[in-house]
Amino acid sequence: MQTLRYAGPCLALALAASCGGSDPPPDALLGQVSVASQAPGPTPFIVHVGLVIERPDLVRSVSYTIAPKPGTVSRPVSVSYGSAYLARRQLLDMAGKRLDLPVFGLYAAYPNQVAVRIGFADGSTRLESLLINTASYDALPYYNAPDVRTPRQPGIALGFDFMLLKNILVTPVVIDTDGNLRWVGSGVTDAVASAFDGGRFLAGDGKSPTLYRIELDGTVSSVGLSDPSFADFHHDLAPGKTGLLAEVDRRIDGVLYPGTVLAEIDADGRVLKQWDLSAIFRAAMLAGGDDPSGLVRDQADWFHMNSAIHDRADDALLVSSRENFVVKLDYESGRIRWLLGDPEKYWYQAYPSLRALALKLSSGKPPVGQHALSIAPDGTLMLFNNGTASMNQPPGAPAGSNPGFSAVSRYAIDEAAGTAAEVWTYEHGRDTWADVCSSAYQVREGGSLIDYASAYGRTRARLVGLDANGRLAFDYEYPTMRCDTIFNAAPIDFGALVLD
Repeated sequence: MQTLRYAGPCLALALAASCGGSDPPPDALLGQVSVASQAPGPTPFIVHVGLVIERPDLVRSVSYTIAPKPGTVSRPVSVSYGSAYLARRQLLDMAGKRLDLPVFGLYAAYPNQVAVRIGFADGSTRLESLLINTASYDALPYYNAPDVRTPRQPGIALGFDFMLLKNILVTPVVIDTDGNLRWVGSGVTDAVASAFDGGRFLAGDGKSPTLYRIELDGTVSSVGLSDPSFADFHHDLAPGKTGLLAEVDRRIDGVLYPGTVLAEIDADGRVLKQWDLSAIFRAAMLAGGDDPSGLVRDQADWFHMNSAIHDRADDALLVSSRENFVVKLDYESGRIRWLLGDPEKYWYQAYPSLRALALKLSSGKPPVGQHALSIAPDGTLMLFNNGTASMNQPPGAPAGSNPGFSAVSRYAIDEAAGTAAEVWTYEHGRDTWADVCSSAYQVREGGSLIDYASAYGRTRARLVGLDANGRLAFDYEYPTMRCDTIFNAAPIDFGALVLD
């Protein structure tokens, strides 16, 4: 059970001269606020603070900051709620003169010092301190006590302080770069295909066409996808042109067609646009004079889509086929613009129509079994290069190279020249192999977050933070089974979060 104690020179959060500041105008005196209650959320990282407000119409914003633990490096969790968000989430009850203030990002089993600031219509503000004692979180001990190979190093700037962990156990998980667990919800047990969008988490169900909407106060709602042929979500959700890009399986007349359908959806489950990669490749290969039936095998997971992003620079889609290559598609038409992959694989060796679309690699190593596509701040294509040969080729067909180590790669693409160059790589001494899952992302300031999701025989997940110069900022390990604990990890901003 969580307890709340209020501290500070003025227990009523009132706009009064005795609490500091200049005398407010008379109407602001009617907007007095007092702390009335507290209630635990679904997990210890979330607490609801109840505020009584005489004139709730005077409130324009509410924000809070959670003081970091002594000796930590990560920025404080800092959240600001605008009036529009308060109204949309029905947190401000005008008739009842109450405000439900969700405070999330708390440390579990810790006395959290929280500074609350309330902004009023006349421009005045009031700052008050709260002490929130939280219970321990024992539901998933995986995340509570990582094996710290290298603790967070002070003086090494990353450009991010919090990490979103997509997993197969619970809702999305947020930890800070010191390794402290800061947010977990409840009611969802598969958050592989998930994203932080519009101030909440969205997560696709791995067994049904259901999209979960998980608010930061822990509230969960769900909606079904509008296309009845979609069977489930898998691998990822990522920002699209207007909605979110989702990898989905399709079921028609009871038959499952895995790993080749990409859909752009919105938060209400509406399907805005979709691309069938089997149909796209079948047409391209026929047009190029090849028989596609040996490669495009609808029920054999021949493509295995595991990542897709929208490139706003030229309105294109970049899609990862773990079995074969990275493919660039025109967003509107679905036309294949180029392929980048291992030339030792079946697609390149057996099909001239696809070989003609392949970029020539002028330096470095090709993507092999890759995951987690992104556009790096310098405009290059970034991905986690798993280094794992194909798993679902026809019997006797070449599966490609099998380097036996994983790396992070960035590629400069010259589409006009038809070339690609690996311009940066991080190989970790070639001593770590995560054969499946995994991710790597770089933030604007140059720091990178790398997730070896299935290292050491799929028994350990490893999170590594690097600064812009490649210096190690932290290195944590977690137990896993295959890659259930941290399927994918991405930077997320809980340090200056504005919800409006």
